[in-house]
Amino acid sequence: MARTVKCPSCGAELTVKDDNRDFMFCEFCGTKVRLDDYQETHRYVNEAEVQRVKAEKELELKRMEAYTKREEQAGKQFITLMSICLGVALFCVLISRFM
Repeated sequence: MARTVKCPSCGAELTVKDDNRDFMFCEFCGTKVRLDDYQETHRYVNEAEVQRVKAEKELELKRMEAYTKREEQAGKQFITLMSICLGVALFCVLISRFM
């Protein structure tokens, strides 16, 4: 027999069609909803896992920022080197014309 439960995260009405299930996922927000014998819903959050994922995302963002900064510096160094080379080449051409 189907029953309805409320998602503890977004409040959506969810239909439980299989009473043999221990949990289900909210089809609207993705929250894992545990179903117990009392037909109540509970939301379990693994806070350590949430913090680990958050730290990994921040670390990856820092890596990307560092990579971008290195690429910008390499680009500036390349432009500077090319300017020097072009200046030397121009100087050599000018010197060779006057000699």
